[in-house]
Amino acid sequence: MRYSPLLLGLAGCMSGMDMTTDSAADSGGDSGTDTAEPAAPEACGYTAMPDLDPADGAVEVNLTASALAWDPGTGVPLEGGMAFNGSVPGPVLEATLGDRVTVHFTNDTSIEMSLHWHGLRVTPEMDGIQQMMGDPIEPGESFDYTFTLQDAGFYWFHTHMDTATTIEAGLYAPIIVHAPGEVTPDCDQPVVLDDVLLDEDTLQISPPDTSMMQLMGRLGTVLMMNGRSDRRVSWTKGQTTLLRFVNASNARYWDVYLEGHQLTVVGTDGGFLAEPYPVDDLVIAPGERYMVAVEATGEPGQSYRLMNKRVQLHEEGGDMIEVDPLGNGENPVATFVYGEGEVTGTGWTQPTPDVPTWGAPVANLGHHWLLAEDMMGGTVNIDGASWPDVPMVDVAQNVDTTFEIENSSEMHHPFHIHGNRFQMVEVGGVAVPASQGWKDTFDVPPRTTVKLVSDLDNPGEWMYHCHILEHADKGMAGLMTVE
Repeated sequence: MRYSPLLLGLAGCMSGMDMTTDSAADSGGDSGTDTAEPAAPEACGYTAMPDLDPADGAVEVNLTASALAWDPGTGVPLEGGMAFNGSVPGPVLEATLGDRVTVHFTNDTSIEMSLHWHGLRVTPEMDGIQQMMGDPIEPGESFDYTFTLQDAGFYWFHTHMDTATTIEAGLYAPIIVHAPGEVTPDCDQPVVLDDVLLDEDTLQISPPDTSMMQLMGRLGTVLMMNGRSDRRVSWTKGQTTLLRFVNASNARYWDVYLEGHQLTVVGTDGGFLAEPYPVDDLVIAPGERYMVAVEATGEPGQSYRLMNKRVQLHEEGGDMIEVDPLGNGENPVATFVYGEGEVTGTGWTQPTPDVPTWGAPVANLGHHWLLAEDMMGGTVNIDGASWPDVPMVDVAQNVDTTFEIENSSEMHHPFHIHGNRFQMVEVGGVAVPASQGWKDTFDVPPRTTVKLVSDLDNPGEWMYHCHILEHADKGMAGLMTVE
């Protein structure tokens, strides 16, 4: 049974550390004869969507979804690709806690759409589910999403119709919500992790071609950071970098480490932590976010790779034989390249966290979910049914409530709940450290029960679902009413 570092605290020893010069770092372990010069590294940081409203307390942006043949780093543009505002991932939606956000969205694709603001506590009308359930944004149409930001931290937005196809095509982007007076680190770097499954002959997006692949989730053949497999980012010795990780993959769990550097987890799904903790590697389930501080200790001319280790989705010795197209080893994701110079005396202090205080289940049980799968029948379900027939969950607003998620299957399921925030307090009968923060997406390991607590302060009708996108599209989803 495997748990994330959130539960284990200090992880095991760093593996595969490889300090290299810049010329050697880009081989990615490939012993081939390609001697092409690597591209110059890009600046550390991000590009935010232009704010059309100069007033304090308001952010207004234009957002368009359209077809785009984008290159994941193979040199072959993806003919079935899509993008927000012409890039994959889309540009960062940046705002400050308390801002009123207006997103003028235009659907310039040939398919119906809705958008979900993953992790944000918005109103039900703006969550993307009402459009999904009967009032979609049609091709050529526009819709204004408006909401007030209630939580600082790192979030993301993505399509919420035919998600396995549209997210694979590139329709996702980060959200950064700053706390008032937040100190900016030397580099604030979103790291959007994704993999894409390509046909080995055409290098075009390959749909899940078997019912078994749809049931087990789509694992890609190309690993990407921020939309490319060959991303190179410039660092300077002495700088503090805040890496904002989000796993946008359809099904892949990532286990990342950075060669030669210590990672310090300073935040999770819903904001910063009261007690950051060091790790050597970090497991990230689909939909999850982690904010990680890294001190740049390398020397000019050196480069270090962000690496990924395979995570087994099914329990060892189970009925299913799981095959990862990338094999069982480790694979490079991106390279951080040290330029000339040194940063001294800057330092960085994380924002004051807003953290939950329960630390243990409360007496009031809102619901016990049962996650199950029928491998022979090719189905996944919640509480014995599939969407839209999963029974409605009804709970009271503003009442501290425990929820239990029991996974009776032999496969990990990342479970996402819309609209409210939760503290994970117990996994498999083991208490989670009380200092951990808010979450909205939870890894539920095989044959394990996870317990959560929430104060349910955001009323409405909210979706919950497995964030293996093929599972969600096959009906592993339901609705919860908070009133």
